[in-house]
Amino acid sequence: MNQPLPSDWQEWVTEGTRLAALPPLRRSEQVRRGSEDPKFALGDFLLTIPAKFVEPLAEALGLDAAQFRIYREVASKVPPDRRVAASWTVHRDLRDRTDLLRDGLTVRQAAERAGKLPIDSKADQRLSVDQRAAKVRSFLSDPDVYAVIDREMAESRADRQVRHRARLVHVELAKRQRELENELRALREAKSPFEATVKAELDLNKAAQLVYAVGKTMHDLPSPERLVVVLDELRSEIDAVLKPRVEKSNEAPFVVDGQVRQDRPARADL
Repeated sequence: MNQPLPSDWQEWVTEGTRLAALPPLRRSEQVRRGSEDPKFALGDFLLTIPAKFVEPLAEALGLDAAQFRIYREVASKVPPDRRVAASWTVHRDLRDRTDLLRDGLTVRQAAERAGKLPIDSKADQRLSVDQRAAKVRSFLSDPDVYAVIDREMAESRADRQVRHRARLVHVELAKRQRELENELRALREAKSPFEATVKAELDLNKAAQLVYAVGKTMHDLPSPERLVVVLDELRSEIDAVLKPRVEKSNEAPFVVDGQVRQDRPARADL
């Protein structure tokens, strides 16, 4: 302990030792004489010393500091005039709802009053389907719980929609590659002047697939910011090529080998 000990330290140790050594109430006495439980006596004593010395005192006595903090908290939140003929454990469980304290309360009844699960309730995996359904309905009847579930379900639907559109992009690019490869073979056989155009389109399609694959795995790669820089440069080059054409006509149809093309791929919707 780094902080200097106060002049009352030895008296605290002596009194703490005495109170910690008091015999606990018998089980049959815990309800009838609950307010006389030695835990209350120790908690009331701990309230008389500064909070910063509670843990050092527990350590000096060789006792659990966390338990000392609980004794002090219960004594603070349930002062003597609020204590009833119930066990100290009941007072602990209802320390934030002292309005629910009543003579004779058991730990189980205290849990029920506080809206908690009974201490002997079955584990979820042991409940029947009907019991689990009733439990879910009980939770959903709470507006705050329902709001959280509704928000998460909406987010899940949105995520599924994004994943679905991403799959469409992959399928669309792969399909377009097959079409271009077939078209390129036909143009080569016909010695068409449009062969170079289709070959360039095929290469750009492969580049789009590479960009798609990089985007899907970027978060798993080290130093992804390097890829972001390259993609940004690529986007700049694309913008530089497209800008003059866009200024002439926004999404105007164009002709390749006598065919009008004005497709709106799924990736345009992403």
